[in-house]
Amino acid sequence: MTEHKTMNTVIHAAFRRDLARFDDALGGFPAGSRTRADQLEGAWDNFSYQLHHHHDDEETIFWPELRQLGASESLMGELESEHAHMLSALDAADAAMKAFHGGPSEENASTAHSTITDLGGVILSHLAHEERDLEPIAAAHPASPQMQSAQKAVRKAHKGNTGTFFTWLLDGADPDARAGLRREVPPPVLFVIVRVGGRDYNRRIAPVWA
Repeated sequence: MTEHKTMNTVIHAAFRRDLARFDDALGGFPAGSRTRADQLEGAWDNFSYQLHHHHDDEETIFWPELRQLGASESLMGELESEHAHMLSALDAADAAMKAFHGGPSEENASTAHSTITDLGGVILSHLAHEERDLEPIAAAHPASPQMQSAQKAVRKAHKGNTGTFFTWLLDGADPDARAGLRREVPPPVLFVIVRVGGRDYNRRIAPVWA
């Protein structure tokens, strides 16, 4: 059981969930299926977008505040290096998925599968490191001026993505992640966000995993 003390680990759970989904989907891809390739491209575009923005937010919004709360420079240097490695692996996966969508052959599906598997290894290692060594600092200071400022900044930065973001988090989330999210966002507010702002995700992406 995962105890989600901040939104960060709820987001991490969504990345882990989608990596498993792509592993299954590409491992069992019906060669030549244009319909399935189109579906997976849409789901991948969302995954890549969410990953890019999550790590941009960490580097530009959250990590400066966590440094003020006691995160060591040696730890932050390690995490920043992991982000750079992850960005390189994500670029490779984006290219492989583009080639796969352009020609959904067995070979291209296999290449995309192996490239995303490599990316997954990088991501999972980084998430575990961050949760072990940095997450406890954030979890210990939820009401601090630093964390409150970071939360305000990230909400302002992503107003246009709110509905898709929260709907993505909930799609296929396990009970612990759902409970963690509902501790962060009041359930009536979350319901409205998903019902109204999540329509595009529910129309285009959710059916890919149904």
